[in-house]
Amino acid sequence: MYRVFDSLESLYAEMAEDKNWKGVESTLRNRYPLRFVLFENFSDFHDFIDKCSYHHVHVQGLEGWMPDGCDEQLITYSQLAQWIEDYVKHLPYNDYVIAPFSEIARFYDNKNYAEFDSLVRTIRLIESSECAQQGHQRIYVPIIGMQGKMDRFKNDPNIHIWEYLSGKDQQNYRLILTRGTTYGVKGLKLQYTLCENLRQWIGLWKDGNEVKEQIICSSKTIFDNAHHARPDNAFDYVICENILQFLNDGLGLGLGDMFSSEEDLPYWERLASDIDVSNFNFDAYINGRFNTYTLIDEKDFIHTWFEYSDGFSRWLLRVYYILKHKDHTYLGRALSACATQSTAELFSQLATQIFDEQFDEATLLQRQCVLCEASKHHVQITEQAEQKIQTKLISLAENPEIGYDGALKYVTTLTSSERYLLIEWLGLQKIERESVKELFPELYYYTAPLNLGLDEENIWINTYFDAYRQSKISNSITAQLSQIIKKKNASVSSFELWVNSFKTVKTLLYGRTDIDVFYWIDGLGIDWIPFITHVIEQRKVDGVYLNEIHIGTAQLPTTTSINKNKLEELASDALHKIGDIDAYAHTAKCFPNYIVEEMVKVKEAIESVLAQYNGKKIAFVSDHGISYLAQYGAGLNLAGIHAEHAGRCASTGKGKISLDDRYVVVDDGKTICSLNHDSLSSKTPKGQGAHGGATPEEVLVPILIVSSQKNATCYSVRLLNDELTAMSPMVLYSIKGLSSVDHPKVIYNKVEYQLHKVADDMYESARLNLLDSVTSITLVIGEYSKSDSLIIKTGVKEDDLFGDL
Repeated sequence: MYRVFDSLESLYAEMAEDKNWKGVESTLRNRYPLRFVLFENFSDFHDFIDKCSYHHVHVQGLEGWMPDGCDEQLITYSQLAQWIEDYVKHLPYNDYVIAPFSEIARFYDNKNYAEFDSLVRTIRLIESSECAQQGHQRIYVPIIGMQGKMDRFKNDPNIHIWEYLSGKDQQNYRLILTRGTTYGVKGLKLQYTLCENLRQWIGLWKDGNEVKEQIICSSKTIFDNAHHARPDNAFDYVICENILQFLNDGLGLGLGDMFSSEEDLPYWERLASDIDVSNFNFDAYINGRFNTYTLIDEKDFIHTWFEYSDGFSRWLLRVYYILKHKDHTYLGRALSACATQSTAELFSQLATQIFDEQFDEATLLQRQCVLCEASKHHVQITEQAEQKIQTKLISLAENPEIGYDGALKYVTTLTSSERYLLIEWLGLQKIERESVKELFPELYYYTAPLNLGLDEENIWINTYFDAYRQSKISNSITAQLSQIIKKKNASVSSFELWVNSFKTVKTLLYGRTDIDVFYWIDGLGIDWIPFITHVIEQRKVDGVYLNEIHIGTAQLPTTTSINKNKLEELASDALHKIGDIDAYAHTAKCFPNYIVEEMVKVKEAIESVLAQYNGKKIAFVSDHGISYLAQYGAGLNLAGIHAEHAGRCASTGKGKISLDDRYVVVDDGKTICSLNHDSLSSKTPKGQGAHGGATPEEVLVPILIVSSQKNATCYSVRLLNDELTAMSPMVLYSIKGLSSVDHPKVIYNKVEYQLHKVADDMYESARLNLLDSVTSITLVIGEYSKSDSLIIKTGVKEDDLFGDL
């Protein structure tokens, strides 16, 4: 029998009438005491309980029926039916409410309502004891929010179902379910009712007045059976399969909807243990943990990434940045694509992802910024990522619509492959030297014009070594260098003419009592002077200054065994060997890898000395230079000789050596040295540096003197030609007072041009790229500068674009 009531008064009137029924069916009503009372929500149920208590109807809680130690064991429907039957049969005649019946029954398997139906069909026929029947006993079974499951019994004449529809708009409880944990989150009790197991769950609803609108239930049993509870009119279920769902869906902390892999879950749990929901703010938490307020900036993100190297911190940074930026920034998209906190994975993604996106200048700048920071921390990306970068850059450069200048926009400072490409492109003159200044400063300064303040008769040395370095990076002997070597080393006499105009290292430094320490870099040639000058200049802030640069000669043959003794005689116990370009040169290597490796070795050697500089005056010296051009020369395969140093020099014990313009005979009469880049025996192996010969790069060596005293030089400067034309766009200066370390240059239209010595105190620029609108030029010597006005006559008349307006 099914009836609906719209007020508690009418419902209780029906209960009273039923209890005192005198007519037909009174025996049946007394024999079967169970009455099912349906409620839409717990508020109506609580009102009903209060009404029952007022009328001396007792409430029986089910939690007391559970065996000790079985707090999480789900009572089966047959057990529950048996417990209710045993309970009813042993009751006196008092009336009772069995509560909360529905808080067990709602989690029974609802597939075809088999378990629930069986339970209801079983308990509806439970009989009261004889004593209870005489007292008209009634047992009320409240069912909250389960109208859908009870619909099929509404037409059953053997069951009493009363449904109370109050008409009140009651909000459902929000039931947040986890499986056995609240993940260490603090402060939950202030906002939520907490329930850890099934026994506690049942106990909550005996009266239910203190249950908050949001409930966090960590009962494993309820979690595993919650899917049986649908449809449900009393609860809104939030089932949290993992920690991220608990924090976001359950607690509503808004930590993003990013996918979490299994590897991420421990980090989410670690974060949860730091959370107090009573005052949690993710921004404040991040700022406090990392002591920063600027993580929105890519550079700040990278700085923080390297400052905090533990997995949790880096995971937290990744999650926070993605949450704030999603895919709106290049860094955000790269982080989203990463599965781990691996630095190699992150920067491999940052390095390569650009090639899969549409061209965008802002994105390129973002990528350049983060990868520049990464290179400062010597990040190594994966081999696959580096290979992809190299392949893509070559493809872009060869694309006529993009070209080498366009490809340069994608080049970073991160990988060796990119540095190799820059060397090759600069060597092939596909790009300008200025374009590598920021990307590969070592290459920029290694290829800087030599610009030594030499006597007029030896100014050609500057040109030769500029050509030498161009040959080195182009992997071939340039026509300019070939012409110079053919002229200057055309014969023994021409060689001796220029080499005898220089002094030996020992002679140059003899009697220099002001020098405290000598550092010998084996194999250092004068091609490294601009590079080393720049390295030393970076140490000005530490009070280290380059005072002098001198050019000396090594003794023939230009080998260590011959020239080491001269350095030891000069420096005695003050000679310290630092770095070894010589040993590295003798190994077979690939172009252009060895150029980069040489740069590293020279820079490390100089910096290792300057890093522990203690104020003493020091001199960097060398025993001989290295030639990387012998590998391009021929192998002369001279007969009757014993070749040494890859054929750069040789000896013979058979009589007098014949004179030949291909080599010079040393004073011992037994040793010969190659005058050019051809080797005396077989061809010098590819990729190998060699020495022992008589080319300028083997014979000439640098002397660089460093101290804590800054040179105070007074310059006398005068611009000799202020009128420039398209046919003659070079400026000429008279400069007096230059020291051996001074390298004058001019800046015109924001472009630097080195000045080259053309005569005593006379210095000329390279060809300026003239513009009629730019009429000022600035001479710069170290920290000294002087500006002059120019008269520009290019002969080009510009179109007036607005003439017709």
